[in-house]
Amino acid sequence: MSEGPSQRGQELAQQFVAILKEEQDALTANNIEAVVRLTEQKLACAEALETFTTPTLINTLSELRSRIQSGQAVQEDPYYPLFILVEEANRLNKINGVVIEQHIKTIRLAMDHLDRINPGVRQLYGKDGLGSRGSVGRSLGSA
Repeated sequence: MSEGPSQRGQELAQQFVAILKEEQDALTANNIEAVVRLTEQKLACAEALETFTTPTLINTLSELRSRIQSGQAVQEDPYYPLFILVEEANRLNKINGVVIEQHIKTIRLAMDHLDRINPGVRQLYGKDGLGSRGSVGRSLGSA
């Protein structure tokens, strides 16, 4: 039997799960600043985890999944704790993705509604805050 995953790899997987849980809380609370910060942390953690991911590790976890699905006891396998963390990260990431999609749909519906109420208002100023072509009135920063 192999010695199991590195301690550092398992710590990073635990950290990744913790970030995903915190991201879920931030999404639920509509805390966009926290979501942005956590996205940056999540990406950094994912990059660090990637250094521990080898084809052998992927095959080992896949074989472990097959053993679980066939009803074998695997709790004593040295890779089992990492397997559980990977499954939890996958589950949380899917949930967070659904929540983000819902937020996007809600925002689009709200913007469409605003456009119907007052067409053209969104186009008065560009992303840089300056008046866009064809806008009426003064640009920002002018007297």
